[in-house]
Parts: sequence; C-alpha cells; structure tokens
Amino acid sequence: MPDVPFSTPTTEPSSFMTVTSATQFDKQADFTDHVVSSLRQNNEYHAFIFTGVPPSWADAVYQLIDEKIPSRKSYNSKSRELRIVVRHTDITDCVHSWLIDQTSDWVENGDITRQERKLLCLRVGTTLRFKSGPYSGSWKEPDFFFQARHHYLPTLAVESGWSEEKEQLHKGMDLSLVGGNGTTKVVIIVEWTKLNEGRLSGTIELFVRDSNGTIFPRLATPNNLWIRRWDLFGPALLPGRNGNDILYLDLEQLRDHAAEALGFTDLVPAYIHYVGEPLPMCTTSSSSRKSLT
Repeated sequence: MPDVPFSTPTTEPSSFMTVTSATQFDKQADFTDHVVSSLRQNNEYHAFIFTGVPPSWADAVYQLIDEKIPSRKSYNSKSRELRIVVRHTDITDCVHSWLIDQTSDWVENGDITRQERKLLCLRVGTTLRFKSGPYSGSWKEPDFFFQARHHYLPTLAVESGWSEEKEQLHKGMDLSLVGGNGTTKVVIIVEWTKLNEGRLSGTIELFVRDSNGTIFPRLATPNNLWIRRWDLFGPALLPGRNGNDILYLDLEQLRDHAAEALGFTDLVPAYIHYVGEPLPMCTTSSSSRKSLT
C-alpha cells in the first residue's frame, strides 16, 4: 500500500479507515504520541493503518496502548504495516456469538463429543506472536479464533470488518495462514457493507492453505460453509476420530445473530435475491463466497 500524507483518509471523510505513513515522523516518541492521540479522538469504529513502521516502533505502540485503549492490533513485519481497530460494533462482533452457538450445536448434534469440546479454547482479540517463518516478528489479535488446548497458534481464525477494509482483511488472512506455518488451517473473512437507505449487506468467505502452501477459497455447499474435523482440532485430534469428517457452519444462524445486532443500530437488512429465490438477508453468491444479508 503506498504512503499517503499525514492522517489523510483513504476515501471519503465518513470512511472507516485512515492510512498514515510513519516515515514522516523523525522520532519514535512523536509517532507513538500521534497514534495514541488518533485513537483517543475517535468515538466510533475505525481502522488505523500505519505504513513504514519499524518493528521497535510497533512494539512501543503495543506496550503503550495494550489494555489501556480497547482495540485489536496487528503488525506485519514483512510489509511493516501496523493496523489498529477501535470501537468494534455489535455487527462486526456478531461472529463471536455465532461461533459459540455453532460449537454448542456441534455437541448437541453429535458432530463433536464433549471430550472434543473440552479440547477447544474460543478466544477474542488475544495477542498472537509469530516467532518463525516469513512473518517472524509479526503479531496480531484475531477477531475470533479456535485454539486447540495446549497449542499456541489457532487452528481456525476469523477476520470481521467493513468492505472498505477488504484489502486489510485479506492481508490478515494471509498473515494467519502463512505465519502459522500450517498450524492455522482455516481463516474465515466476514465482510460487511453499508448500502443506501440505511441497509446492510454481508458476505462470508472461507480460505484454506494446501500442503504446497497455496491459499485458496474452499468451495461451499448450498447455504453452508464447512470445515473438516482436522481443520478444527489439528494436532489435538483424538485417536480414532476421522479428521476428514465434515462440520458445517450454519449461515442461517449467522444471519440471525446479525439481525439481532442490527436491532442496536439504525440499519436494516437488505432483501436481495439468493440463487434465484427471494430470501431475506441474502444476496447472490458464488460457490466460495456466501452472502449474509
């Protein structure tokens, strides 16, 4: 991403994202002061992207704002980009309740056992540091992730944000899949878009990394995405359990959680056709990209 002038938004003033080059600051202290000031002045969802940030400067920002300013942060040591998101909304966070409920449903439906459920830790915004591989020195705080007990990196991570951040969401996906050196099997991207007349739409994509390191979207079945048991449990897969068993992700439940979150806003779900049939909270989707609203 090219550098832009000091604190200049990448799009219109109402954009959810601001990009700033750190190269215009001569001293680390001046940069950290600017970051803290920017975060504290914002009172709604916003993604701050800082380019050309040296690792020591990124770590200084982390130490300064961690647990002091509510945010989710990531640093890419390869591109030297620092991303800080403040003021997450009920919409962007509805993936939490969706996947918590989904996990309970897997148990109730017999898809996973209670013993398997106890092997899973469900986390939000916990800092993960990459100590080896092409992204060594990077760190990130996923919007949600599944972590196999006694294992540091997640097996499945989620990126949730607005359409203006699409490039950043995909960069976060790449950081998780590649930086995890194969530990992270799946990354889900949930992308929300504000339409005209106060309507909201959303899409969901699921990405995997094959044995050759190639990242690609996984094909979906009608109205459902799926993962394999191995994708979820990874090295914690219990003996005798089939790692190729399919676990479905119920998109209707995600739509329900999104609709509930909309009740706290002035937005309404968009009514668009899905595969030729008029359904509420759906849009036309491809085999690997599903609509939520």
